[in-house]
Amino acid sequence: MAILPKPAVVPAKDDVGEFIDRAPDGRKPIKRAGRKSVISVSIDPVVLSRLDEWAKSRGISRAAAIAVAVAKLK
Repeated sequence: MAILPKPAVVPAKDDVGEFIDRAPDGRKPIKRAGRKSVISVSIDPVVLSRLDEWAKSRGISRAAAIAVAVAKLK
């Protein structure tokens, strides 16, 4: 029995894109809630605590506090 080389398989571009999209860290469609986008972030617990305290002292939500901070970026 002869050992044959592995045949070259070139996946279609559509298959590659679909494979990447289905991966846990792949491209995902942006979720929207009304006019706003829904996001997920990882943040250090100490920083999160500071953010929550800051938001509470101003009577705003965590999401609003993040939006304020991001709006101040130049």
